[in-house]
Amino acid sequence: MPGGTRAMTLADGFRNVPRTGKAHWKRFLHALVFLSLLGLQVHYAFERGPRDTVDAGWYIGYALSTLHESQLPRGPAEIVPLYPLWLVMWMRVDPDYRNYLQCLRFNLNYWSGGKKHRDGDRNLCEHLRLDNVGFYVQALLGAVGTGLVWLAGWLVSGRPTVAHLSAFFAVYAGLWLYQGGNAHVPESLVIPLFAGVNVCLAWLVLSGVRRRARLRTAAVAITCGLLLGALALVRPPYEFLLAALPAAAAAWMLRDRARRREIAAVTAWIMISASLVVAPWLVRNYTEKGFVGFTEGYAASILHERLAFNAMTWRQWLAAFPLWSGRGGYRSAREWFGPETVAYLSYGRPEYYAWRGIEERARMQAIVAPEDQLGVALGRMWSDLPKHLAVSLPLAWRGMEQTWVIRYGSALWLLVILGFALGSRRNRSVLAALAFCPFFILAVNALGSTSLPRYSLGLLMPLSVGVALPVAWMVEGAWNGMHRLWKRAPAPPRGGPRDGPPP
Repeated sequence: MPGGTRAMTLADGFRNVPRTGKAHWKRFLHALVFLSLLGLQVHYAFERGPRDTVDAGWYIGYALSTLHESQLPRGPAEIVPLYPLWLVMWMRVDPDYRNYLQCLRFNLNYWSGGKKHRDGDRNLCEHLRLDNVGFYVQALLGAVGTGLVWLAGWLVSGRPTVAHLSAFFAVYAGLWLYQGGNAHVPESLVIPLFAGVNVCLAWLVLSGVRRRARLRTAAVAITCGLLLGALALVRPPYEFLLAALPAAAAAWMLRDRARRREIAAVTAWIMISASLVVAPWLVRNYTEKGFVGFTEGYAASILHERLAFNAMTWRQWLAAFPLWSGRGGYRSAREWFGPETVAYLSYGRPEYYAWRGIEERARMQAIVAPEDQLGVALGRMWSDLPKHLAVSLPLAWRGMEQTWVIRYGSALWLLVILGFALGSRRNRSVLAALAFCPFFILAVNALGSTSLPRYSLGLLMPLSVGVALPVAWMVEGAWNGMHRLWKRAPAPPRGGPRDGPPP
């Protein structure tokens, strides 16, 4: 069976390599490939350049307001603070970065209004885009995410081949660049934080929470909790992981009763360290604004936009799948179902369902108290729950629209399934740990938001690793087969012509 034996850990893998000249060359070549993949990620980032759109305008404006007022702006549209504070920190480090963001603020469509192009005239800021620290930091965050994908590939198999292929597929997908890494949206910070959480969880599952490694396990669990707490302060949906992970740990304890105390201890370390990160923000919201939670009004606002999609007809429901299937999907949906049907699902059209949801939210805000708005939205959802669940299916598909697993064919999905089904226990355990949080967030976004593709960046890690695993088996199987044929080939007669491979 592929990967049938339990492979060594990353530290043991390098520690136990014999100290021979050949082994040193192998290490050097693997390190060179790893650095080349990171360099390729950075190269693609600079080749594509900054790609700020209308979505970035809100976050840029919030960060600039925080910088000028020296405090977080007040109001019902408040967001979680970590990403604006991240931008403020770099604006203080480099004043040229502040000038660049101010230029974007007044030239992106969100702020200027009246621009014909929905992304505004960002070319007016072209002369400032690389003369500051901001874009270099964004490129570095994408490279860190790619490096963590490489580490996840190592954890799933213990073989550098799988790690290299995992990172290559992540770079090839370009999702870091297209959906967050090259724009001023929270996903640029989500990339390394979410990848770090997934890698820590995979290590904890792989280690089996062994008693003899308590100190190391506690350190990884604390790191996981700190990253998870920071992640919850970057985008609101990630706060649900604080409830999902204890539930997953309880299921793990039922499966592995012999280690239930160790699992409970690890879960406690994760939750305590995550609580230390989020507690100041929750206390601030309660003492200054009088509510308990991460945001005030955000959940009601985004849920009303989502509820508007429940007005889908069956024809629009069917059209959503080809429409949100990446390359060529828009053209196919228009040809098969007509432009009138597709218009209600298209971001750039006035009929788009989310615009209807924004109008309904504005009407509700005029007649419903702020503390009751979420209850009204939840009541609407529960009253039409079957339709809500049905509409969540194409919205979940939309969340995966820009992943290369959809863009380049269902064959890659088969590779992911093959890697999970035929893998060893280690392979399946690590893949499950890597996939749990991203797919949970995908479901949350489909149920409670418009499920834009950039909300599902975390899927890139498990999908890249899941594809790399069977591809590595195929490559190694073909190489071993060629090697066996090479050994079986008869030696050429002495002094005669060489028909077989060279000795």
